[in-house]
Amino acid sequence: MRIFTEYTLWFVPIFVLVGIGVSWFLYRSDTKLKDAPKWARRLLFGLRAFTIAVLLFLLIGPYLEMRKKKLEKPTIVVLHDNSASLVLQKDSTWYRTEYVSNYQKFMKSLRSDYSVDEYQFSDVLTQDSALSFDGKETNISNALQDIATQYFNKNIGAVVLATDGIFNSGENPKYAIRNFPSQMPIYSIALGDTVQECDNLISKVLHNQIAFRDNPFVVKISVESHALKSKSSKISISETDKILYETSFVANDEHTYKTIDCHLKSSQIGKNIYTVRIEYHDGEISERNNSYSFAVDVLESRQKIALVYGAVHPDVAALRRALESNKNYECSVFSINDDNIPDVRDFNCVVLIGLPSSFGKGKTILNELVTAEIPTLVVYNSGLSLENLNAQHIGVEILGQRHSFDEVKPSLNSDFSLFSLDGQTKEFLKIVPPLVAPYGSYKLDAKSTALASQMVANLSVERPLIAFSMVQNTKIGFVLGEGLWRWRMYDYKEHSSFFAFDSFVNKMVTYLALSEKRELFSVNGESVFSDNQNILFTAELYDKSFEPMPNQDISMVIRNDEGTEYPFSFSSTDNFYTLNAGKFPQGTYSYTASVTVDAKVMKRSGSFYVLPLVSEYKQTCANHEILREMAAQTNANVFYPNQFDDLLKEIQDNKNIVSVSRMERSRSALIDFPIVLIFIVLTVSLEWFLRKYYASY
Repeated sequence: MRIFTEYTLWFVPIFVLVGIGVSWFLYRSDTKLKDAPKWARRLLFGLRAFTIAVLLFLLIGPYLEMRKKKLEKPTIVVLHDNSASLVLQKDSTWYRTEYVSNYQKFMKSLRSDYSVDEYQFSDVLTQDSALSFDGKETNISNALQDIATQYFNKNIGAVVLATDGIFNSGENPKYAIRNFPSQMPIYSIALGDTVQECDNLISKVLHNQIAFRDNPFVVKISVESHALKSKSSKISISETDKILYETSFVANDEHTYKTIDCHLKSSQIGKNIYTVRIEYHDGEISERNNSYSFAVDVLESRQKIALVYGAVHPDVAALRRALESNKNYECSVFSINDDNIPDVRDFNCVVLIGLPSSFGKGKTILNELVTAEIPTLVVYNSGLSLENLNAQHIGVEILGQRHSFDEVKPSLNSDFSLFSLDGQTKEFLKIVPPLVAPYGSYKLDAKSTALASQMVANLSVERPLIAFSMVQNTKIGFVLGEGLWRWRMYDYKEHSSFFAFDSFVNKMVTYLALSEKRELFSVNGESVFSDNQNILFTAELYDKSFEPMPNQDISMVIRNDEGTEYPFSFSSTDNFYTLNAGKFPQGTYSYTASVTVDAKVMKRSGSFYVLPLVSEYKQTCANHEILREMAAQTNANVFYPNQFDDLLKEIQDNKNIVSVSRMERSRSALIDFPIVLIFIVLTVSLEWFLRKYYASY
């Protein structure tokens, strides 16, 4: 226990001297106490000096710090798998009844000796004790990592992990235990059956996310056949009720693995849902893994993108590679000086690199694109004429000095809303090497928005680096720095891929090339969900001047195939509206959103699909080997569902699972203690009583 203040304790002697001085001034010539005993006069002097000193000391806000030793019992953390794979076995009824009863008895016994925290997991970790065995995915590593973070620096005696070892999401759990203390045991309760039952299943389907009308696309199907030796099985791909592809194979062994390639094509524009099926045989452990549905977005044709450059530059190659990574683009590259350069009006979007220039065809190219209302991305390099760019009046003007430059990095604008960047791309843009940008005064008009401003020597300046403008009905983009090729190479150096850079370039071009009609009321959402995902929508509402209208009542009705309606209301967030409709079962749904503004009803309709997530049914054979590896790494053992008593005994016999003592500190203001105030009142009262008694007043 100690007393401390925010001020130096050297004030204490000063307070004592002040108390003595005040007391001396009061009692030095007090004739009324001349007949009082000497001890009484000295006591009165001391009481007054002490009271003054204490009151002055309390004015500087002293605190009392106390330390208390606390004994912390060891915590046993129990993680139980709640995924559907646990009840795919023939003994599923036993797991739901007798096993659950035995498990609850074990938990009761464990709580009698230890502090126990119980969790269950499938795709996420939840603190719940009710087992339903209905999880759609199993992520063991995520559960272990969450526990390691949550209980960091706490007295965890052991972790008990009850699972079949099957994981279909996240990393291998044996790597997740590296975050735990090396001496902490992870005991496993090995559930499920390691004997592979009779089963036909579709283990994987690889397909294009995007296809083009009447163009073939490849679907690669991986199937497994277990305990069905010599039996023939049909495999088909259908769209609605129409079979598009069919074949068969004979299982040559007890465990047969086969990959089948087929080519499909569709003439129907939009999201097309396909279902792969493998024949079901009597005696199979599950029929849920005999089918798999997937969606392909069928587009009219590829968008034609042109890269036009004034002079050879490494940025041309970097941008070309990024655009060629998008299968939705047909990318062509031309020099402005080529004699056979095609008509720019034949393209959905044109990227100008180092253009417009000061002379020749490069001087007029930008004006031609703006006149033809072709979306354009202007990428700066030293060949670009700032005078010619400024003369176009397309949203950005740069008044700079010739041959004067800055090395700049991007500083992302948090309010940018024309399109979104994924998390990896945002993090990448924070660490990219600098671009070379012209030094000068930049002007961005009211119809322009900056995605990123320039940052010079880690100081953000009010100059746009990446911006977008709207000229009449035409979108114009600007990258006002030279050296994008360095960004692409740096991406590969840091991540061994070009994903972040390519995604960044494709986001810009996709926004520019997308032909869209701006509407006062719009609703956006994905068209395909899995049955473990929440159905999410966003909406935008504007007045006739295209100013956002917040806090309006926007409603939505979702209907299933049978006509059942589910009403919802959007929530207003800043200038946007959001709706989380929760999870829906597998099926096809339509929706209608409506809002009333100035007595006029505006409606938007659409549809979406909910496809089944079959991850839990792709592997039906328990993986106990991984549990043994984890137990061996942590000096623990693996137990089976009939060995709860053995597990309890081993935990009790573990000498390392002990209580620990911790020193707890608490701080309180000294003036908050009643005894301090009582003591001051007593000293003042005693002084008053003695003066009254000996001085007769």
